[in-house]
Amino acid sequence: MCYSVLMKLTLTGTGTSHGVPVIGCGCKVCTSADPRDNRLRCGAYLTHGTTAVAVDVGPEFRLQALRAGITRLDAVLLTHSHADHLHGLDDLRVFSHTKPCRYDARAYPETAGSGLPIYANAQTLDDIRFRFAYLFAVHKEGGGVAKLDFRDCGTEPFTLGGVRVIPVPLRHGHTDTTGWLFSCRERGREHHIAYLTDCSEIPAASFALIARNARAPDHLVIDGLRERPHSTHFSFAQALAAADEIGARHTWLTHVNHDMLHTEIQAYIDGIVPRFPRLRAIVRSGGSVAPAYDWLELDTAT
Repeated sequence: MCYSVLMKLTLTGTGTSHGVPVIGCGCKVCTSADPRDNRLRCGAYLTHGTTAVAVDVGPEFRLQALRAGITRLDAVLLTHSHADHLHGLDDLRVFSHTKPCRYDARAYPETAGSGLPIYANAQTLDDIRFRFAYLFAVHKEGGGVAKLDFRDCGTEPFTLGGVRVIPVPLRHGHTDTTGWLFSCRERGREHHIAYLTDCSEIPAASFALIARNARAPDHLVIDGLRERPHSTHFSFAQALAAADEIGARHTWLTHVNHDMLHTEIQAYIDGIVPRFPRLRAIVRSGGSVAPAYDWLELDTAT
């Protein structure tokens, strides 16, 4: 497993809940030969020094972990409890077995401990307790139960290795989701990467939170489902309006569906960026606004 000295976020999936190609679909995007049009369900992998953190564990997490060469994790950050971000949770057991588990302490006191830390908001933790009840039960033997330590992320910053992690409250329709702002100090400077997937609203307090802690992030990864409006996701234009307020050096749209080819999305973005003064100035000075794609690596050197 390779670790980055710089803070690096690898996007292990950038697709919507169906993934792209969509099962049974023969559209031009789903049959495209461009690898950027082949999108796994959303996820990311953060490294800094020897610290390794997964963001979301969707149905393809096992495949994503194998391709990314992940051999250990220090923590997992969850944005919310929808299946495309959570239903690979059981595959964390291979990473958790090196850490003792608190949940089977009554049966096996010698194995009592914290388990692999999983950070999420209260709504997400409630859903996990309902859907994955077996993780909280006492098991005498067998079953391959993951040893996980679920923690309410709250709203206060915490640290993972050399990275400061700030939960960013978001709205995804009627669902409370959590974006994540990662910060570190390298070469005498503060660097920041914001990961804000699955949102239809960024509350004013969350914009203010990002502005206080990262005046100009190196990278912003933000939900941008499609050109047309959607009830629970930002459209491309809405994502760019939010990005204009945040002012990152590089903006990347994620959670993309199969309406448009990667190249068509880029052309659309290029056409509307002039509407947004701050983004227009950033692009003119060498920054970028673009659709994300699977296995894109974002580091604080760019």
